[in-house]
Amino acid sequence: MELTKEEKERLEGTSGIGKDVKFTVEGGKPAWVPGTIVDEVYVMVEDYKHVLQRIKLREGERRGGNEYAYRTGHWTYRGQKINWGQYIQFLTESEYRELLTKARAKGWPIF
Repeated sequence: MELTKEEKERLEGTSGIGKDVKFTVEGGKPAWVPGTIVDEVYVMVEDYKHVLQRIKLREGERRGGNEYAYRTGHWTYRGQKINWGQYIQFLTESEYRELLTKARAKGWPIF
């Protein structure tokens, strides 16, 4: 899908920063909320905004002394609405390298 300038700007402006990460739990139980998105980096590939999110874990969710976790996913249009997706992410080696380079430039202690 070819995005208009306005659609691309809207997509690039979409962010999860400040939002809790929520995972659905089967059986009608409350969602599992391990932490909050504190930062993210992205690369645009056609009509997808691929993101790497840095998540500050809640006190009871820290494993192995880790204060942060990371999640990849993407934002894209479904009709006129922008939706989050965390499956079927497909990036070339150079696109993924660009994503990690942006994270390192922000001082994230990864790879």
